[in-house]
Amino acid sequence: MKNAIAITRPTLKTKGFSTHHIDIFNWILRGKTNREINSMLGYTKRSHAVVDHSRKVMYKLLAFEELCRKDHSDRIIYPRNYQFWWKKLFDKHMSTLLSVAIAPGFYEGNE
Repeated sequence: MKNAIAITRPTLKTKGFSTHHIDIFNWILRGKTNREINSMLGYTKRSHAVVDHSRKVMYKLLAFEELCRKDHSDRIIYPRNYQFWWKKLFDKHMSTLLSVAIAPGFYEGNE
C-alpha cells in the first residue's frame, strides 16, 4: 500500500511546503501575534510551529529574489519590523508560492 501512496503524491521541489505555511505568514503580515495564531490553530503556547512555518516562506521569498539569508537575518528574525518589505515580496511572488505549495489536506489520511 505504501507504494501506491508514493505514486499518487506529486514530486515536490519544496519538501513539506504547503498552503498552510503561506496562510501563517500572511497572518503575521496582517499583524496577528504568534500567540493568537497558536490559539487559532490549536497549537500550544510554547509551540514553535508558527515561527518555523513562517520562516520557510521567508526563505523561499529570499531565494526567489536571489538574496542571501545571512544578509537578511534581521528581517527573518523580526519579520513584523519589516512587514511592509515582506508584504511587497509576498505579493510579488504569491503565484509562484502557490504553484509550489501543496494543500495540507492532500496528505491527510494517506499515512
